[in-house]
Amino acid sequence: DPIVRIALDRRLAADLTEGSRREWLTTTGSGDYALGTVCGLATRRYHGLLIGACLSPIGRRMLVPFVDEEILVNNQRIPLASRRWADGTVDPDGYRRIDAFELEDGIPTWTIETGTARIERRIVMLRDERAVAILWTLATTATAPLRLEARVFVEHRGHHQVDPDADWLPDVAIATGGRATIVLPANRLANTDTTLFIAVPNAAPNAAPDAELTRAATWWRRHALREERARGYDATGSACHAVTCALDLAPGQTRALIIGLDPSIASISIDGATILARERARRRALLAQARMLDAAPDVQSLALSADDFIVRRARGDGSEGRSILAGFPWFEDWGRDAMIALPGLLLTTRRFDDAKLVIETFLEHIRDGLLPNRFPDETSEPEYHSADAPLLAIIAAKATAEASGDWSWMRRQLPALLSIVDAYINGTRHGIHADDDGLIRAGEPGLQLTWMDAKIGDLVVTARMGKPIELSGLWIASLNALSLMVADDPRYCAREDDLNARARRATVSLARFWNPATECFRDLLDGPNGNDDAVRPNQLFLLAHCPDIPVEWREKAIATIKRELASPIAVRTLGPRADGYRGRYEGDQRSRDLAYHNGTAWPFLTGLLIKSDLTRTTSASTRALIELHGALAEQLRDGGLGSVSEIVDGSAPYEPRGCPMQAWSVGCLLEALQ
Repeated sequence: DPIVRIALDRRLAADLTEGSRREWLTTTGSGDYALGTVCGLATRRYHGLLIGACLSPIGRRMLVPFVDEEILVNNQRIPLASRRWADGTVDPDGYRRIDAFELEDGIPTWTIETGTARIERRIVMLRDERAVAILWTLATTATAPLRLEARVFVEHRGHHQVDPDADWLPDVAIATGGRATIVLPANRLANTDTTLFIAVPNAAPNAAPDAELTRAATWWRRHALREERARGYDATGSACHAVTCALDLAPGQTRALIIGLDPSIASISIDGATILARERARRRALLAQARMLDAAPDVQSLALSADDFIVRRARGDGSEGRSILAGFPWFEDWGRDAMIALPGLLLTTRRFDDAKLVIETFLEHIRDGLLPNRFPDETSEPEYHSADAPLLAIIAAKATAEASGDWSWMRRQLPALLSIVDAYINGTRHGIHADDDGLIRAGEPGLQLTWMDAKIGDLVVTARMGKPIELSGLWIASLNALSLMVADDPRYCAREDDLNARARRATVSLARFWNPATECFRDLLDGPNGNDDAVRPNQLFLLAHCPDIPVEWREKAIATIKRELASPIAVRTLGPRADGYRGRYEGDQRSRDLAYHNGTAWPFLTGLLIKSDLTRTTSASTRALIELHGALAEQLRDGGLGSVSEIVDGSAPYEPRGCPMQAWSVGCLLEALQ
């Protein structure tokens, strides 16, 4: 039986508004994913059953947007799918037959009531085959088998795009035994062919093949994507009906339709019940490894969600590395996000070997002391414009060594980690260097080097040229970490005194950041317009990673942040009383970018706030943690189900916004709550 259930009744699951705002996700661990809404309506260009990573874990393409099912009862066709068209109509209207929706240990599960039959529908990803399996189970109370037909639709485009006027046709080959291949041709939005493999395993291992696959080649056009329209983007799509699968479903039986990228699917023989049992066992094993079988349900949900972001990424020598996708559906693997999320996603869940591989994979891409900011979907060539990611990598490496107890591994990383410090001491790209006062200066016109990176054309929305508070905090923490590491290493022990001296000099200079008028730290020193006294959450990086901050400063800063910036599950980037505050993250791209770091609240910052608060054992802080658990449990049932969104509105009712499933939101909250 599932350990963690997130259950939605018919009132939510079968409602077009409530069911559309709640999304589910499942992944293969190679960058491929399936994403959709509870009610079955596609509202984003990213909603589909198989979005394949053609440059794993990125280069993602929409391959199978949906599979539309109908059941045949007494010569009557009953649709289970739902589709909204450009004129606003919804046809078919299968959402009306949804009786309930559950995430069973993260597995999306629908209970469908047709009046004559009760069907359970599940979506499971096969990790080795990089495939999606659609599973149907007929309730044992049914009196007779039923016939089910499933129309497989395909697209072939980058998942950031839409292609309403696509005119290519797939090449479909039907084989015996419920097998087929679909070749999706190269086109203007996909520069190479992609081959899909389809299998419908027998009802039982020794049963005769009974599934019927037939070709189709019909484009269905002008599907409406409401969330895209709300965000100011092109909002119509088209998909090609490529294959129809017909099979019989007996009472108590689970059947599977498997569609994927690996040729091994052509010979796959496991039945639907086995696919489900194996995936349930894998997820239970994740909780067992994390020692969370008896944890609170919200913590268990976060631990299961953490697995979605961990992906394979090939290393330079051809060996298998690891990375962390920053968020689903649209973010790639970002260096900053990966290093912030890593302790919660991998150390809290005791996946120490994966944590080491993530760090090693990123460190081998160091250039001039900088870590890749991201690997773009479009090119996969790393970008280098992050001043904080390299320092976060040092901190994450130390945390990994401490959690795993593998100090020999840490010593092997020292040359790369010390090269980061040396680059900051000597100066590197984008004006990044340690100034005479020991603090870190960074910035060039037109560039955004910190996590507050919104940019509209040439306008950097929150320009932070100068000495941002978090860079100096991370610099001090990195120097302290490395001084500890080199002390017992004969190759580098002579550097210990210099590292300590630099940390002390920067720590003394932190006094310049303290602002008695606001009772917290300034956000920036020595910028083009002088110092920035705005009350912002960036000081949490300092407070979370530098325990030696004077107690009086720490307590006053935490109190100010809680009073001015904290919301139930997230921390605002600007307080409601500040000039320029924007409490809603909505509208077109420009409107959203202007709000992104000017009032919008971020759940990952709540994790840093909890880590920063050294009084968290007091009764007041205990009450705050209880309230956070309550807010988190509510969030897990809204937006990205079982996960935590990238952002929430700064103003009530604190709607989840942005990416519905975000790695550092999950990781930082999981780390702090554990």
